[in-house]
Amino acid sequence: MAKLFEPWQIKSMHLKNRTFMAPMSLGYESQDGCVNEKMMAFWLERAKHGVGCIIMDATSVDPNVPYLGNTLCFRDEQSIERYRAFTDQVHAYGCCIIPQITHPGPESISSFFGVPPMAPSVYLNSMAQKTRELKIEELPGIVAQYAKAAKQAQDAGFDGIELHCAHAYMLLGSFLSPLRNKRMDDYGGSLMNRSRLLFEVIDAIKDLCGQDFPIILRMSGSERDPQGNTIEDMKCLIPHLEAHGIDCFEISGGTQYERCNKIIPCHGEGMFTNLEEAREIKKVAAKPVITVGKILDAQMMNDVVERGEVDGVVIGRALLADEQFVSKAEKQLYEDIAPCAGCGIGCIGEQTKRHPASCVINPRAGRENELVWTKASNVKRVLVVGGGIGGLSAAYVLAKRGHQVTLVEKEDQLGGQMRLACRAPHKQELSKWMVYLQHECKKYPIDLRLNCEADPSLIETLKPDAVILSTGASPQFPPFAAEDSISAHDVLMERVSIPGGHVAIIGGGMVGIETAEYLMANARGPMQVTILEMSAQAGTGMVPNNLLPTMQRLHKEGVRIYTNTKVLSADPSGVKVEIAGVEQILTGFTQIVYATGVQSRSALAKSLSHDHVYVIGDAHSPAQALEAVRDAFEIGMKL
Repeated sequence: MAKLFEPWQIKSMHLKNRTFMAPMSLGYESQDGCVNEKMMAFWLERAKHGVGCIIMDATSVDPNVPYLGNTLCFRDEQSIERYRAFTDQVHAYGCCIIPQITHPGPESISSFFGVPPMAPSVYLNSMAQKTRELKIEELPGIVAQYAKAAKQAQDAGFDGIELHCAHAYMLLGSFLSPLRNKRMDDYGGSLMNRSRLLFEVIDAIKDLCGQDFPIILRMSGSERDPQGNTIEDMKCLIPHLEAHGIDCFEISGGTQYERCNKIIPCHGEGMFTNLEEAREIKKVAAKPVITVGKILDAQMMNDVVERGEVDGVVIGRALLADEQFVSKAEKQLYEDIAPCAGCGIGCIGEQTKRHPASCVINPRAGRENELVWTKASNVKRVLVVGGGIGGLSAAYVLAKRGHQVTLVEKEDQLGGQMRLACRAPHKQELSKWMVYLQHECKKYPIDLRLNCEADPSLIETLKPDAVILSTGASPQFPPFAAEDSISAHDVLMERVSIPGGHVAIIGGGMVGIETAEYLMANARGPMQVTILEMSAQAGTGMVPNNLLPTMQRLHKEGVRIYTNTKVLSADPSGVKVEIAGVEQILTGFTQIVYATGVQSRSALAKSLSHDHVYVIGDAHSPAQALEAVRDAFEIGMKL
């Protein structure tokens, strides 16, 4: 991996390799706008393990204009000193660090405090709040704020800055985009006019910080909207940006509002989502070009740099999944890398619930000071029941810490519910988790027993000091379902084949939605699918970045989705439903499939009198892989 890991330089910034860590806004920020212990531990763990440069999360140039929630900023001299203490620690690992400087502008949450967010024009922002158009006489003050923040970053020991000007988002990005900028003065209309504020900001920063202080520009190579900026627009802009002093281009893509799955691509999106635009920009750029966007594969990462397609790569979620991603890649230990599967469950889904971000395969992300790897002081014999993602994670953590582990699985192969989860179209990536966990478990002397049903007599024979039950859950049917009813699990696992016909899926949550897509993708004749969902929205439990493209695909396939529809009974003659208080019979179905939830397999737990029994994942209560692995790590670290 010579080229990817060779030292290089961006103006005064000396990097040990060509890897960057992307800013991700994970909800770890504190109220005062400075780095706290949680954030420091998170970033330092990545700095320690080989990242060339950390791009810190969005840092507002105006402490009074926050982005999302708590927002990083340089509030006063005391905060600058605190930042300097942090940058010194990062530099001790040979890692560079830069903040992503931005004015949240239209994306500020200032409206929650009675102050309309400012923007180039009046429109509804990403939170459906009305913006106010900035007056032309306000712009010099904002330019000065950018320059001041860059100078504060320089004084705090940062190696440079990144300017956010992408996705038709926040202040500079919205000014640049014709999607948002409808002005009729010197800052609107043509591409050069829409770029004027950006040019002025760059000039002001260079004047105050010096020409040698690096500025990396995050920009959309294309906004992927017929009304937005195109790749040709951006190629035209590159030499002008270089003339004003941009030292490196980070190429992202899309817009934040309409296509969230294009900004943070999850299932159904290929890797290196912005590479095509980055290649085009590199053809016209004299300065280095780096790219971001679902960069999850270490070997592919090396290949695009080795071929000269880009000069470096910006890695986000892969560094959530494994803080050692870069160092393992450098040593070519590819199978040892805990893989990001692009699910968005921990990093995006938890944020939508106002929780700090996490990661399914790495619950230590953001909890580095809590979940510390230590050898067990008192070695125990531990029995793990269930070979799904929760059980395998528990076995791995316990064995790594030195415990004697026996893992029993009643099936002839490992995987549990994950075998079901990766069957739907676009979700094969989830299988990477199980491949990785099995690889890790093989490093330790775990007593693995397949085709082994755990019962009280087995537990009595093994005499474990602790028992971890990860026995999962079974499909749940409504009272009116017939005994031979078909579950979504039956369909996804091919226990029942439905090659065509008109299928009614009762239940439109995540499993019901994915079952519909599975049926359409595997049809071998005319197929019609109708989803009946009791709540107001289908796809509950799916992160927006997966729900949006899935619903688009279902719509294209002609899948009918009824929401606010309560099913009262179902049999071959018809499905009785209640819609808006009115009962009616839906007919014409050739098959009925139930996706009406699951119930925990708790019989074994209830039958045990052992003093140290821990029930995790679906066996405790129906949940997702995030909770199962988190439970496994917490118990595994505690024992």
